[in-house]
Amino acid sequence: MAGAWAAIESLLSNPDDPKGEGERSGKAVAGDRMAAIIACSWPRAELTALAHRHKPRTPDDLAQAIAACTTNQERARLVAEALRTHGATALDFTGASTKYSDRPAAQRMADLVQKPRPVLGDVAGVFRIALRRLYRTRNIILHGGATQGVALEASLRTAAPLVGAGLDRIIHSDYTEGLDPLDLAARADVALTLINGETGLSVVDLLERP
Repeated sequence: MAGAWAAIESLLSNPDDPKGEGERSGKAVAGDRMAAIIACSWPRAELTALAHRHKPRTPDDLAQAIAACTTNQERARLVAEALRTHGATALDFTGASTKYSDRPAAQRMADLVQKPRPVLGDVAGVFRIALRRLYRTRNIILHGGATQGVALEASLRTAAPLVGAGLDRIIHSDYTEGLDPLDLAARADVALTLINGETGLSVVDLLERP
């Protein structure tokens, strides 16, 4: 837990961050930045997984188009457009071993592509809560010496995969674009504001270079 928060804080803290007791002040703001990054990376990851799991008994036009793609970005874009046009029924998971979990995932993505701004706002809010809980639980343990807090298990269970996903995205952006973590967080914040606006920003491209 201490190591996870140390990674977030070292990558996403800025000396100019506001001090004080507000939710967007102090070290907690690093968690909020990580939450924005994770929220913006979530649609591409989920849509890509659904693209690979679209397995009708007889390949349809969508399956053939996905098979012809050379990048996950292209696959995710095809699935997003299919969901926007036809809803969750556009995807067929008959041949997928994970079909029972894929169906609700498809419905989540259908809701997202129809109403991206409110859905992403809700998702980012949930991620912020999980990462703030991690920060506060870490403080209770390291500064208060309380290792049996009631929130400890829940904090670790919910925050661990989020931290992993966020660090993965930060490393990927560094390797592919040489992008500083704080710049990536700023890009994510802007994307959450611009999505579904006049810019035409797609849920597939939230963390891409403008």
